Amino acid sequence: MNAINELITQITNAPEDFTHLQILLHRAQTSLEPEFGRKFLFISHDSFGLVKLNDLSVENNFVHLVLEDASTGQSAPFTVDINDKSFQFLMIAWEDVQDIYCHDKNTSSTCNDLLEFEF
Repeated sequence: MNAINELITQITNAPEDFTHLQILLHRAQTSLEPEFGRKFLFISHDSFGLVKLNDLSVENNFVHLVLEDASTGQSAPFTVDINDKSFQFLMIAWEDVQDIYCHDKNTSSTCNDLLEFEF
């Protein structure tokens, strides 16, 4: 967790240097629970789909993530170079996708039809 806290401090002190990193991290001393198992819409140059975040660590200027494909259950590691400002991938919290859809639909339904969307 020390490396994650160090990265958070660097981002806090010089946010303009880290605009390419849009990863939400929590400090160890907060009362917030880790978000492992949370679902995200994953978007990259050549793919997109629903994934679960199973692990996140920081080591030697790299952010390491373990993502699980929500439909197959297969996990794969992804590494982000903290100093590489090129687009690698985007992760959008699945709850946010659902909220956008439900707001746009403007109905009182439970929005379960979005969950039946075939990727």
